[in-house]
Amino acid sequence: MKATGIVPISRLFFVITCIITGCDKIKPEQALYLKDLTPVVLEHKGNELFQFWEFENKPLYWGIDTGQAIGLKSYRDSLEIALGKDNLRLAVQKEAKQNETQDIPDSANGDSINAQMVHSGRVGKIRAINFLEAELLNYQLSRYPLLSHPTEFHGFILLNDSLNHIRVYFAASDQPWPPKPTIILDSIKVDLMHGWNLKYHLHNHYEPKSNNYIGILAPSLADAQYFAFLSEDFGLEMALITNGFHTVEIDRKEFSKFKSQQN
Repeated sequence: MKATGIVPISRLFFVITCIITGCDKIKPEQALYLKDLTPVVLEHKGNELFQFWEFENKPLYWGIDTGQAIGLKSYRDSLEIALGKDNLRLAVQKEAKQNETQDIPDSANGDSINAQMVHSGRVGKIRAINFLEAELLNYQLSRYPLLSHPTEFHGFILLNDSLNHIRVYFAASDQPWPPKPTIILDSIKVDLMHGWNLKYHLHNHYEPKSNNYIGILAPSLADAQYFAFLSEDFGLEMALITNGFHTVEIDRKEFSKFKSQQN
């Protein structure tokens, strides 16, 4: 194509900006990695850890670029070796779908009912894992590799709009289930009186080898009951469950639709 000599407006604006400010000063927004940020430790008992980080809220933390999550990448690579590339892809896709047309099962298995409600698209929204979720999972994976030592964690994500800050509480241990985060909830009660809002609760799911490892993107009976408690007592707005590939978002108005230990 023959050049016309016309400089696009966007390019012209970039050149002018470089002349005024110096191109070396124009840098992409930098991410903050939890492994590089010193946390405030609330309590550390044996292998049980309760802590939080606080940092400026930036749009990239909610995007799907997972950055330098080395532990998460290693986990995904290990899954590809264990399952094979095609089997891993199918297992991930199976858990991420929300277009099943079959009816909700008429059974006493509440966990299965909850899973079918999500996969039918009736409740929740499944999307790719975002940066902040990947950072929290990556942090726990750096402590205990998920394939050889599976664990779950609590992540409480609070926002303060006036400060434009994020505060992320983290509770985990070396056990399959996360420890009771009583000390964190006590701290959140104080936060709520000082301009913070409990926007999200995040935790991870995983499965044994017989189920291809990929965690179910739906709440268990215990999860659903806990979400209701956090909503009623702490104003939780949205629950998040991730399996390291995708995350399901569940709005508080949908909590009561799931089967729980109370119904």
